[in-house]
Amino acid sequence: MLSYVPRRWRSVVNSLLYTGLVALAAALGHLTFRATTSPHNISSHDSQTEPARSPLIELSGFSARREKSSDSERLALSFRLRLTARTPIDSYVYLIARNRQVSPKFWVAWPARAASAISTGGHFKGSAPPSGEAVRLTSSWTRVNATVHHPSGRPPFDTVSLYVVGSDGEILLERPFGL
Repeated sequence: MLSYVPRRWRSVVNSLLYTGLVALAAALGHLTFRATTSPHNISSHDSQTEPARSPLIELSGFSARREKSSDSERLALSFRLRLTARTPIDSYVYLIARNRQVSPKFWVAWPARAASAISTGGHFKGSAPPSGEAVRLTSSWTRVNATVHHPSGRPPFDTVSLYVVGSDGEILLERPFGL
């Protein structure tokens, strides 16, 4: 390549080319460093730098109270829900009260028509969202009160699982509570 350049200039040209390549590599390295460390260019998928996301649905004031009369037993449940987003969502609420200590396992669903969305083992399968209690969630608190009837002669429930499901069947909130 440098055969037409006199021999004494070859070393000068080689030095200049080498210096130019080193300078180009340093400039590209510096630009790459600045681009990757700039706060607005950091990928939001990086779990170490990703800000904590707030949940879509907030839950507050869950309470459970056992009630007993001469002819029946029941579990009275109450809680509040609200969205962290501004756009309202139509949803369905399910409660499953269980006793896992007995055999066979014992469970009851609320509302009563929600049994079609619960497997025979007492687990939520969510195939029929409209069978739950319809609730329109907004950014304001919405109170939900439920009464789960307890069959007489059976041991008391030891857990309650709360499910909030979107209109197309996706689980928006799942929360178990010990009693």
